[in-house]
Amino acid sequence: MSMEFVSDDDENQKMRTPGALALLLCIVGASGERPKIKDTHGNLLVKISDIPIGSCGDDSYFGLGIMDGGLEECDRWKLETTDPEYEEYKCKVLRVHASVKNGKCTCDNMWKGPICNEYNGCGTGETLFGTSCTPHMCHHNGTIAVGKKEIECICPPPWDGRFCERLACWRKTIPTQQHRYRNNGDHCICGNHYSGENCDVVKSCLNEGKLENGKCNCRDGWHGELCDKRCPKGHVTCSTCSALIPAALLAFALLIVNKFNH
Repeated sequence: MSMEFVSDDDENQKMRTPGALALLLCIVGASGERPKIKDTHGNLLVKISDIPIGSCGDDSYFGLGIMDGGLEECDRWKLETTDPEYEEYKCKVLRVHASVKNGKCTCDNMWKGPICNEYNGCGTGETLFGTSCTPHMCHHNGTIAVGKKEIECICPPPWDGRFCERLACWRKTIPTQQHRYRNNGDHCICGNHYSGENCDVVKSCLNEGKLENGKCNCRDGWHGELCDKRCPKGHVTCSTCSALIPAALLAFALLIVNKFNH
């Protein structure tokens, strides 16, 4: 397979374009919001709009190009013979509404476009959601993209799901603070222990922690913004989970140091 996806597991990975880099920078922005920019396998989603039309040369984007009106993996598209395996793969991964007919991946009846997501019964470029025509297959200002397994959407916070249809309030902040928000129907509200415009004001603590000057003072064995995290075994200092070194171990360490100093 020629399509190259950037994975978290690749220690030497490099961002392929300034656009992709800008997307990643969104994650660590001042707000801490985390847009959905990866598929379920941890690979960066590739925006369909960034893929070149009519070119599968050196300027291909992640090995992809829109050729003869359809999204293709360039290396496999260049083969002179039809590959049944590729046609099946193309219908599954590079199309939305398509199936193999007479050995070729073809848009299903009433569907068209490079990825078979435009409905013939709707306006130009529009898709069908349920029984209604919509200008975009991605909800909530999402962006059409291709992942390792299927066509899906890049989603702005706080939305998630294949087509940005699912509310995910945890995407509004960094992982260690994701309990600041919770879902409430179709919008986010502050979690039970928070208040304020940005849900960043602590109003109560867990596990017998005491709220002092807007911060939780945790009892031994607990730490975290709400005293919601148990300290690792052998650690009791709540704010930093620093280990208490037994006196005997400390004395032994001092003996070793003195030995090497003489």
